[in-house]
Amino acid sequence: MSSSHTDLKTARSCSQRRQGDNHHYRIVVMGAAAVGKSAIISQFLYDRFIDEYKETVEELHRGEYDINGRHLTLDILDTSGAHAFPAMRKLAIATSDAFVLVYSVSNDSSFDAVKELRDQVIAERNDEDVPIVIVGNKTDVKEQNRSICKETAETLVNVEWGNGYVEASAKDNWNIVGIFKEILSQSNIQYNLSPAVKRRRQSMPAVLVQKKTITTQKRHSCSLN
Repeated sequence: MSSSHTDLKTARSCSQRRQGDNHHYRIVVMGAAAVGKSAIISQFLYDRFIDEYKETVEELHRGEYDINGRHLTLDILDTSGAHAFPAMRKLAIATSDAFVLVYSVSNDSSFDAVKELRDQVIAERNDEDVPIVIVGNKTDVKEQNRSICKETAETLVNVEWGNGYVEASAKDNWNIVGIFKEILSQSNIQYNLSPAVKRRRQSMPAVLVQKKTITTQKRHSCSLN
């Protein structure tokens, strides 16, 4: 393993789960239905794209990494895009270290959902500095089908909100690792999450997953309210 894959530095303790050279970190992935939350997690941990849409209630995944004698465990919680489980969402916010909020660049209502989720996270945690990364997924769509401009969203998220911003495509497996590198960077953890260092990945279903067919809404104007 090359030296570029062996860098793990911590500027602060992010949770009570860190002991010595072991670091246990919990990330929750949230967003509206059908924005690609599960697909992002599947590409990151299992190197495969989920083509069929399934409505997730809640599912916990784990990735474990050993680098230069140090161990990092990432628990990644995949949450429902529906509003039917407010208690589960509140618990997820209370028990997680960092938050990945996903929207589709072709659906501006999904960005509105991200705004609401961000407000809820900050209110529940009572902390403006809680690590949050906003992800614009589905960049594989044709440019005329985008309804959210990258420059506008990036300026809002980086400058006005002070959070991290990443665009990605779960379908094309583009910049997926970048999402998790950014959330760890926002958490003051520098760690190279190259696929070459993935180890002992496993899925731990917390609740049964239900299938649901949906129609994805597409808009042609590139605007952000």
